[in-house]
Amino acid sequence: MILKRLLYICIALISSLSYAQTEISIQADTNLAWIGDVINISLKVETNEQIIWPELVEAIAPLELQKINLIDSSFVRGKEIYSQNFTVQQFDTGVFVLPSLPFIATNGDTFYSDSLAFAFLAVPLDTTNAVFDIKSPVAVPFNFEEAKPFIYGFIGLIALIILLYYLIQKINKRDKTIEEVIELIPCEIEAMDALTNLEVDGLCEKGLVKEHYVRLTEILRNYFDREYSIDTLESTTDETIDLLKASKVDKEIIEQVSTLLVEADLVKFAKSNPDNRINSNFMSKSYSIVEDCHQLKKEDEDV
Repeated sequence: MILKRLLYICIALISSLSYAQTEISIQADTNLAWIGDVINISLKVETNEQIIWPELVEAIAPLELQKINLIDSSFVRGKEIYSQNFTVQQFDTGVFVLPSLPFIATNGDTFYSDSLAFAFLAVPLDTTNAVFDIKSPVAVPFNFEEAKPFIYGFIGLIALIILLYYLIQKINKRDKTIEEVIELIPCEIEAMDALTNLEVDGLCEKGLVKEHYVRLTEILRNYFDREYSIDTLESTTDETIDLLKASKVDKEIIEQVSTLLVEADLVKFAKSNPDNRINSNFMSKSYSIVEDCHQLKKEDEDV
């Protein structure tokens, strides 16, 4: 009978040791503080189970979490020991309760810490001191060391503005010089040289028919701009013809220009591909257009 009782006791002890055990302790360094002061809280969990730590920011409401440390862990006598320190504060007066914190085990059990109550008091006013007038601002002496970055920055800004002004003036002067050089070259000579260079490049023979007509029309439009002081570089074919008519260019020349520009438009936009005979004919007409326009313009000026 005694042996049987001892057997029951041993079985009970073994069962109690093997049964999952979780202990949670929570402590605060004080339960009374001024509003805005922090209260330090220590949380400790001893368990032989896997548990899920609660989200403290939500769990401690209405208290505000001011600081939280990482969770420390250790293994002692077959148990995991977890500890964490955090601080809370409150900016209202009154008694506030830190609720019980839930720790959920992987087997579904939930363990709770004790709840804690804290009283936050208003900071008392010091009525012993007399009321004084508002003091005027204190004059701070000039400190060159502190002002040095601003002074250097201002000088650098002025230097940058001067440099930009110099560069802009230099670029404008260069552009003006280029324009003056261009103006020194007679427009008919400039056009003739450009036509000669285009013919030497032999773009049509290389299969670059579109590029040939683009350059050809640009040469003629630039010549008309300078010879008659009209803006044809950005004009359409019809607009160019109208401008030439307004400048009282000979009708036969206008017809030749119109035929050439229409053919160029077909090449550029309709992918027309004229043969070498037509290309050569238009090159010859281009020389004649420049020569005839300049000769007639000179005769009109001499009259």
